[in-house]
Amino acid sequence: MVIKIGSGEIDDLSTLNVLDEESLLRELRARYKKGIIYTYIGDVLIAINPFKQLNIYEKQQHDLYKYVQYRNQLTPHLFWVADQAYRKLCLSKRPQCIAVSGESGAGKTESTKLIVSHIIHCSGDAGDRELQNRIIETSPLLEAFGNAQTCMNQNSSRFGKYLQLNFTDTGRIIGAKVYDYLLEKSRVVQHGPGERTFHFFYYLFAGLEKETLEYFYLDDPETYRILKDPCGGKVFPNRSDFKHCRQMFNTHKDIMQRVGFTNEDINMVFTILSAILHLTNIRFSHDDETDGVYIEDEYPLEVVCNLLVLDQEMLTMALISTFNMTKGERVISLKNFDQANDCRDALAKALYERLFSWIVKQINTLLQPNRRYNQTYDKIYRTCSILDMSGFENFQVNSFEQLCINVANEHLQYYFNEHIFLKEEQDYRTEGVSCEKVEFQSNEDLIELFMGTLGIFALLDEESRFPKANDESLVQKFHSHCKNHSRYIKPRGNETAFGIHHYAGKVVYDARGFLEKNRDNLSANLIECMGKSGIELISHLFTMTDGICHSSDIAMSSM
Repeated sequence: MVIKIGSGEIDDLSTLNVLDEESLLRELRARYKKGIIYTYIGDVLIAINPFKQLNIYEKQQHDLYKYVQYRNQLTPHLFWVADQAYRKLCLSKRPQCIAVSGESGAGKTESTKLIVSHIIHCSGDAGDRELQNRIIETSPLLEAFGNAQTCMNQNSSRFGKYLQLNFTDTGRIIGAKVYDYLLEKSRVVQHGPGERTFHFFYYLFAGLEKETLEYFYLDDPETYRILKDPCGGKVFPNRSDFKHCRQMFNTHKDIMQRVGFTNEDINMVFTILSAILHLTNIRFSHDDETDGVYIEDEYPLEVVCNLLVLDQEMLTMALISTFNMTKGERVISLKNFDQANDCRDALAKALYERLFSWIVKQINTLLQPNRRYNQTYDKIYRTCSILDMSGFENFQVNSFEQLCINVANEHLQYYFNEHIFLKEEQDYRTEGVSCEKVEFQSNEDLIELFMGTLGIFALLDEESRFPKANDESLVQKFHSHCKNHSRYIKPRGNETAFGIHHYAGKVVYDARGFLEKNRDNLSANLIECMGKSGIELISHLFTMTDGICHSSDIAMSSM
């Protein structure tokens, strides 16, 4: 039987007679028009986001794609990938990993949640149902603190996640662990037009009752710099958005309780978020007498100190000055306006980053392999993991965050090329199977451009060490060292721009803010101030160790 290319009837595109870009895209378009969002290319599943709810993830599909013997008996589906990973784990007793890759907005986060739910379904109902529910609920909980609205995606992951599921030899799930990467902490203090900071800040204002908002000294959301729309719009543009955020607040508060967070833990999360909102509202003015700065309105400073139980004078000095040790003596230097603003924002980002890491650590301890299995399975349990990395991004304005995300995706693409093409060809030659050499575009030279001894990141680190360096001098250094690289672009007429020909296309980066974001240093006296907080959990966040640590536990240990 001959199937015409572009008919939308080919489930596996690796069976096409002509494997070129035009043929692949034509078939994918034809399938998408028929409402078919999944297509195989060998063992790789291609998914096209339909941007609507589909009824293909119900119990019927879970049962249908469980222990699938022959893939071609069923239509392509995400559950097949999950089922294969689980079956191979059980049969080979070797770790398995599913890499979920794609551009921002492609549907990676939702796909990851569906994969986890199907793997848990495949592992059977005999396991710890409470534990299984906890594992499923960790994804939306982390989204609330690690996702945000961007110009491309209403629920964009602003961090990378590697979820490791732990199983016994018999395939019974006994625990899980989350690894987080590349949290976009700069979003705490700055976001572009049409974008937002992390979701939970908005959930807080919509979900807390008036009396509780007053307890945290919180006013209208428009009062806070980091929530304001750069275009002057309302924080909640309409009533439906407010109602959605209120519903999400209640949902995620319930999830935190079910996962195992105590009321003291949850209250501390609210406290730190509130402190960040007030901290970033501190404004500085130039002091003509000292040639340093002073704080214009001390109210937000007082609130931060009350919430985090800090010494107000000590925090003030840490924000407007720094010290260095010279010949055993402490020498104090006053900060200028830009340095004070950078210091304030660095503290806000550090607080949020440490809070996020603490939430992940709490989750990991609460999801660790059940203690009754520890003696037998602590070191020999099997793992099946899912990598959900922030997708390739090319916005209207691309900054340091997009550079880091896109380089991470370059590494993922390099890994993909190595395993799908080079190692497959090597296996064919080893087994004496004849095959035509597949031509593909290697991105090894791009990895070298970024990671080499004179690559972009090395040059960025070098320039960050010079106090008088600026973003223009950084870009000039890029131009000087990288101009002859075939993948590097030197745009005309823009002193802070440079471009890269990525595997996914050309991206022009705006280097304004690169040095400040890369330095992101907290002064020694600021760390010292936070370490002396009257709330031990706050000082713990700046010297965090592994293991669970409830607010009540710290209070008990300090009595």
